[in-house]
Amino acid sequence: MQISKWVAVTLTVFMLGGKVFAQSVDDVIAKHIEAMGGSAKLSSLNSVYEETNSSIAGNDLPAKVWVVNNTGFRMEMDIMGSQMVQVGTKDKGWMINPMSGSSDVQPIPDDALKAFTRRMYLAGQLFKYKERGYTATLQGKDTVGGKDTYKIKLSKDGEQDATYYIDATTYYIDKTSTTVVTNGTAAQQDIVFTGYQKTPEGYVFPTGYTMELPQGELVTTLNKIVVNQPIDTAKFQKP
Repeated sequence: MQISKWVAVTLTVFMLGGKVFAQSVDDVIAKHIEAMGGSAKLSSLNSVYEETNSSIAGNDLPAKVWVVNNTGFRMEMDIMGSQMVQVGTKDKGWMINPMSGSSDVQPIPDDALKAFTRRMYLAGQLFKYKERGYTATLQGKDTVGGKDTYKIKLSKDGEQDATYYIDATTYYIDKTSTTVVTNGTAAQQDIVFTGYQKTPEGYVFPTGYTMELPQGELVTTLNKIVVNQPIDTAKFQKP
């Protein structure tokens, strides 16, 4: 009888402990949303203007970025005295790249355009993911830069899967891993984020990121960010 009671108590504690300590994918995402300012704050994010500086192979690449939520993205980057422009909307994109030998407007391939559409969703891909037709799966834990992270795969029919590594302490995104297609060739692209800071308005952004490219390591630093300023959507129109 005593043994039976002990077994019952042990099982009860084990089951309660499982409920207390087990993390579901939605538990992790909810804590990430809260860390980024909360659902109400993210829902109020309408536009972002950024000034950044990137460094690769000894070259500095200053850039300006305009994003209107779920509407358009524009980046102007100075490359060795020439200006490259990349613009994307939900259904089309174009670019001007003098480094290619022409200053004519060129279309952005559909595969590359998907990266712009992800960037245009300012609240982040994990925010309200179910409403937008995605499935999230918690794939256990991993480490990024020596830190424990939760590994979440985000999937949707017709799109490449994306994996998010969420810091188990801060619940910020430490790393993303996606598949990009360039000239018909698929390759994994990892981005490691650093230095999250909160703006005076209560929004949280990473202050830098690092990306491995065929030309070398691209290190980008965020120098300035302005949230919810009016942005003329004519910036996204093809000249």
